[in-house]
Amino acid sequence: MVKEVGEPSWVASPRSSALPASRICSQRGRPRRSIVERGILWYVLRHCDLVFSMTKDMNDRIREAGYGGDIAMFRFGVDPAVFRKTAPHGTDEFRVLDIRPCSKIYNPLVVVEAFRSLAPQMPRAYLYLSDYGEMIEKVRAAVDQDPLLKQHTRFVPKRPHQEMVDVYNNADIAISVASSDGFPSSVLEALACELPVIGSSIPPIRECIKDGVDGYLTEIDPSVLADKIRKSFSLRTMLATMGRRAREMILDPANQFTFESNIKVAEEAYEKLLASP
Repeated sequence: MVKEVGEPSWVASPRSSALPASRICSQRGRPRRSIVERGILWYVLRHCDLVFSMTKDMNDRIREAGYGGDIAMFRFGVDPAVFRKTAPHGTDEFRVLDIRPCSKIYNPLVVVEAFRSLAPQMPRAYLYLSDYGEMIEKVRAAVDQDPLLKQHTRFVPKRPHQEMVDVYNNADIAISVASSDGFPSSVLEALACELPVIGSSIPPIRECIKDGVDGYLTEIDPSVLADKIRKSFSLRTMLATMGRRAREMILDPANQFTFESNIKVAEEAYEKLLASP
């Protein structure tokens, strides 16, 4: 599309996992919403001079939608000066932390069922769940049905963002089994705190977790997730090494996992746009 002289430039930035929504909606049998979203996406991209994306997969989706202009990666990122390793929890417990709210898209019941099968085998293991989200009542009911699971599950109240570093440092392994995601800050924050993450094997997570190197990838299935938790427990002496690798990965500017590296890319993208005729 050719712009008139003096016409303002358009810049688009997707929020969370909005871009793949049309494909998700069509899979879940909601074609009306899919058509609307596809129409909005087509209209916006047709007018844009610059698009920010969060993942390589999102870049591909943008190109598939017919956009041929400039794309710049912007992941938001994490502040590694704030989110860092502090003191360990100092107990003989093995603490498993689900770092996402108890909301449907984060599959908390999958986490509960996975841990339920492990509780009898791991008497010093404890599951930490967020005490908020639209599924919290269902999650609490599922936990309360099993006395042993209830004994080994602890609910974490919502904390101010700056206090989350203490939550991460209170755990041995983190879990994030989202069905869909943008580029989750909570995962980057945990990795910056040298806390390995077991993440669902979806495109954004595969960009920040190398299976068996700085975390683990899992299917969204209780038995598969249980195997990954069991593996992290059996190899728990290696978790500190995995955590250090995770932080090194976060600090590498080429990965764009920090605030600073993302701001630099955004500034360069805007400078290029402003310099264009």
